[in-house]
Amino acid sequence: MSLIRYLLILLLFFFSAMHSAKAAEAPKRVALVIGNSNYQNVSPLTNPVNDATDIAAKLKTLQFEVLLATDADHAKLAAVLQEFKNRVTREHVALVFYAGHGVTLNTESFLLPVNVPTEIGIDESGELRSEALNSQLISMASVLAPLEAAKIGIVFLDACRTNVAGKGVNLRVVSVKTRRAVPLLRGTAPLQITPSPYSAGVFRAYATQLDNAASDGAGRNSPFTKALLTHIGTKGLSIQELMIRVRKSVMQATNNAQVPWEEAALNDVFYFIPPAVPSVASPNAQPAKSTGQKSGGQARPPNTPPNIGAGVGAGL
Repeated sequence: MSLIRYLLILLLFFFSAMHSAKAAEAPKRVALVIGNSNYQNVSPLTNPVNDATDIAAKLKTLQFEVLLATDADHAKLAAVLQEFKNRVTREHVALVFYAGHGVTLNTESFLLPVNVPTEIGIDESGELRSEALNSQLISMASVLAPLEAAKIGIVFLDACRTNVAGKGVNLRVVSVKTRRAVPLLRGTAPLQITPSPYSAGVFRAYATQLDNAASDGAGRNSPFTKALLTHIGTKGLSIQELMIRVRKSVMQATNNAQVPWEEAALNDVFYFIPPAVPSVASPNAQPAKSTGQKSGGQARPPNTPPNIGAGVGAGL
């Protein structure tokens, strides 16, 4: 063996060992996945339970520890949120996925448990209003709070859903004194997550643009979740490139009626599946015997990662 070849093999072993050490230090992964379909008092939906179940299964293959809640009432959502909060540490990549109804009241966003009533009476001032809403709804602030303790916080919101019949949520919030209806917007407002000093940032993705309804889908999954399931397991695809592919797929599936978008403040690249590492040949490996056949071209070396092209997606 020549000295140059021996040094090259040693160098490959060195980089392989460095990668293995880095992989061993990779952040732990935990996810909270929620899907609410069978609402008891407001308009039901078809696919959120399917979406949550399928996303949970996919995330498990991507090394996430998953907490799954489907058709969850207020008590169940509060309990699983507390469990999620107890598990998230500064060593975690923490992810939240939600499919179902979401509403916004005075810029504050809420998720709807399946036992939400058709009407919520509130005192429009201060703590009494918050107490009345939080006893019936789940605030996005409480869902996102655990992410502040994580190394990276990721949110996928497939909310503001519309069913095939095109009905609204059928939820009213009224003043207990005047019986005046309080303006209620479908969907969630832009999210506020405060990163910690050790955080590598936050990433938030929405199934559709503001002031627009997200399709529940005619098949098993919504267009957004279907696209996410299709692309999230692509090796070597950063989360930003993932959303470009998701956005293009959803726009194509909905004839541009639905445009997923995201907000991000990341200071590090995140991959659900990192790029492949070139394999290292054994120092004792013998060269392959020639078969005497000529090749029509130069073959690509084995285990070479695919060339992932980055496009420019529609943004808002």
